[in-house]
Amino acid sequence: MTTNETRDITITRILNAPVQTLWNLWTDPAAVTQWWGPEDYTSPSARIDLREGGAYLFAMQAPAEQGGLVSYTGGSYAKIAPMERLEFTQNLTDAEGVLLPEEALPEGFSQNVYTIVEFRDVNGLTELTITEKGWTRSLMSVFSYAGMHQSLDKVAALLDQVRAA
Repeated sequence: MTTNETRDITITRILNAPVQTLWNLWTDPAAVTQWWGPEDYTSPSARIDLREGGAYLFAMQAPAEQGGLVSYTGGSYAKIAPMERLEFTQNLTDAEGVLLPEEALPEGFSQNVYTIVEFRDVNGLTELTITEKGWTRSLMSVFSYAGMHQSLDKVAALLDQVRAA
């Protein structure tokens, strides 16, 4: 069911790495491809123009048993405070970063979700808070919430691999 009401989604997680490491994972395209997307999805490419007004485009590929479809998330950076905060829009786009038309969106999907990622040092660890503003109350907002948790699980696993190496 979809309504016209909107909601914000907030996720906070403490990760076992310094802020610099988490900042790099969010701002380095090669690093983004290591964790973007829910469990069992991969990210075959990412582009980032890290400046206010600059654009980003992240690819996400479904596993083969789910059809292997590649989808794209893109938007532009509204505010960048290095090691503290990223603010940007999120949209479903085509491979060139052009917003998908309304009829091509999954039911209940919200375009132009304003996203704030906050990085806070906690004694050498990082408290990461992600807030997504403007989701319609729909199943897609639930999928987004679950998908971001799964992406952060991938970040945590990646950090564990780096520490073990």
